[in-house]
Amino acid sequence: MQFGRLTKSAKIWKMLRVSFRSVPRRFKKNARRASVRLARLRAVLWQKLYIARSRLLVWRLRHGPVAAAILLLVLTGISAYWIPALQGILEPSFATEARLALLRSLFLTLGGALIGAAAIVSSLVLFAMQVNIERMPHGLFRRLSADLRLLSAFAATFLLAVAITGLSLVQEPKHVGVVVFAAFWGTAIVLGLFLYGYRRALILVNPARQLGMVVRRTQRELRAWASRAKRAAPLLSDSRQALQTDPQVSQHDLTRTAYFQVNRGWTDGAEQSVRYAVSFARRYAEQGDHEVSALAMSAIIGINRAYLETKGRTFFGYQLMFDNPLTSDGFINNTLEHLRQTARIGVARGDEQQIEQTLQAMAELVWVYLAIDYASPHASKTHAHLAAGYLTGEVERILPHNMPDVLMEGVRMMGRCADMLLAAEGPQGITTLVQKIGIISCAGVAREDYWPVTSTGVEQLARLSFDLLRTKSREINFVAREIRSSMALIAKLFMALPNAPLMGVHSTYLAPYYSATSAQGLTMRFSQLVNAVADAPADDVNARQVIDNFVEWAEGMYQTEKDLLLHAIEKRSQFTFDIIHWITAVTSMLIVLSNAAACDAHRQQELRKHAAWLIAVLSWVPDDEEAVKFVEHFQMTETLFEAAVDAHRRDCPELADDIGTMLLSWTFKAGRYQTGWAILQRSVYGLATLALLADDAAAVTRLKADIIARVAAGNLPDKKVRDLAALEIRGRATSLYHKGHWSSEIERGMARSDHGKMRPLLEEIADLISPETKGQAARHGFL
Repeated sequence: MQFGRLTKSAKIWKMLRVSFRSVPRRFKKNARRASVRLARLRAVLWQKLYIARSRLLVWRLRHGPVAAAILLLVLTGISAYWIPALQGILEPSFATEARLALLRSLFLTLGGALIGAAAIVSSLVLFAMQVNIERMPHGLFRRLSADLRLLSAFAATFLLAVAITGLSLVQEPKHVGVVVFAAFWGTAIVLGLFLYGYRRALILVNPARQLGMVVRRTQRELRAWASRAKRAAPLLSDSRQALQTDPQVSQHDLTRTAYFQVNRGWTDGAEQSVRYAVSFARRYAEQGDHEVSALAMSAIIGINRAYLETKGRTFFGYQLMFDNPLTSDGFINNTLEHLRQTARIGVARGDEQQIEQTLQAMAELVWVYLAIDYASPHASKTHAHLAAGYLTGEVERILPHNMPDVLMEGVRMMGRCADMLLAAEGPQGITTLVQKIGIISCAGVAREDYWPVTSTGVEQLARLSFDLLRTKSREINFVAREIRSSMALIAKLFMALPNAPLMGVHSTYLAPYYSATSAQGLTMRFSQLVNAVADAPADDVNARQVIDNFVEWAEGMYQTEKDLLLHAIEKRSQFTFDIIHWITAVTSMLIVLSNAAACDAHRQQELRKHAAWLIAVLSWVPDDEEAVKFVEHFQMTETLFEAAVDAHRRDCPELADDIGTMLLSWTFKAGRYQTGWAILQRSVYGLATLALLADDAAAVTRLKADIIARVAAGNLPDKKVRDLAALEIRGRATSLYHKGHWSSEIERGMARSDHGKMRPLLEEIADLISPETKGQAARHGFL
């Protein structure tokens, strides 16, 4: 009992000790949680404070002057209620004529001082405006020098100063309260007007504010012209109902067109504003202030946007075999010419920032002009193409001047313009830009500094290829061929350059299009799109459109890829690896698309046909020993085997048989040489694995018959090669059981096959290759 009592008390004491130990831990845990919550709360409060401050600054910027004027009026009105009290306080102090004379003297002195101050301040402001005349065009200086707000502030200041001086004429003490009230607020308003005049002068000499005023003034003028045209419409139109109901009649706003034709000077103000903005851009870029020059380019964009809104549906697109004088737009032509000249000035001065800003303005104008309503859904985006042509021309003219960074940015802008035209007009709208991007990208061949330009151009072409597959427009085949032709030209010219073994120049700079391993490569984007289509339901319209685009995109692809593969092998370029794996990756994607639920039987047949033609490109590898060694360095045998297994796994038995036939041809084409890669043995292992994978006795029979026929035809003339391969194959047949990780897909396939069938099949194939060594085997070391 005593022992039991001690045991029980020991347990209680142990529990107390554990509970006492857990209290500090629990306290620390709760304190840590409280600290985290407090930090979060503090962060939330700071974020709310930042948001409130930002909103307050925006409100002040928009409504600050109006709010200040309202506050001044409210304070003046409220303080007027205290005039009687002020009169009661001051009247006894100025009851005598001598005291009143002192008050008159004060007002006279104060008024005179304010008049002098008004004169001095106005002179200083005018002097500041004159000093800044070199920073603005002459016409704009005249406009800003006659700023109505500033002159009104000076006039009000002078009049208030005169009024305060006039308060010295007070005659009776009973008006002292009113006079003092008026003098106080008059002086306060004068000081406020001084401050307003100073701030207004800063605004007038600030180039950013000047540009803003130019844009706003132009917008007001253009809106006024739009209103005038709308009011004059009944005078110029005799068939408004016909224009609205008859589908055969043009949907252009003909009344507004006629009004603008009559009033040809309606764009003079807008053109002058564009000249002002261009002058700002050039002057400040020359001074090194590219921030202001960028604002000037933005002002040009804003003026053009306002011009388009005013002109409305009065634009006419280019029509084949029909010359319409209204197609050309003088304002747009002048704007683009100003930008072209600005770019030339930047090139002459070597000012890369000015050139990039000008090119950026041209690219933004492409986006602005795409919004033009030509009153027809099928009209060509004439003016957007015109702006894109100016952009392309200026980028091409930069080529001789060794400005790779500017060229790269220009090519990117051309790619973005092509994207916009593709979305707005369809594939036919980007043909010229695709060709120009391809030509400019070839500049990397001329000098090493331009290699990044080539990579940028390849990146743009890759993105356009991907965008073609997502477009809802039809007939992408022509543009897809143009992109492939451009890529083939770039690749062939680039492969003429020496390729450092460790750098892989060809593969590196062509990677955006052809790399099958890069996360940013075209095949990675394709795989994401293909997976999305494969998961789409059968009635998904977008998935069907993507499948149709893939069918058109893949048509004739094998011709370009065959030429590139043979050229890469001829040049012994590391790019061979990329083109081989690109071909197999695209083939696999075409097979996946053919199995999608949204793919009908006809499209499935077309996709598999294109896949078969594309993978057949690998059969064109030359059969000389050096070419075979070089290609096998990039695992051609493994690649063909993997492609056949992939086709079989995706339920494409016919394509799998075709690839298996290609592997058989490769076995005898490359296996005749002692390359050190054991091509003949590895190919036999792959063929046997594929035959057993088909789970068809006829496949095994066909394989044996093909091998017998090819051996009899003398496709393996070297007896030593045959005997050595047969010995290796028999040795491998005796050691099929192996556990572990395989680096070879062929070995992995053999390990997973039915070994009871694999062993005799390998022995029979070895006997067919070398009957003389039948029954002999080499000790095998795993590949």
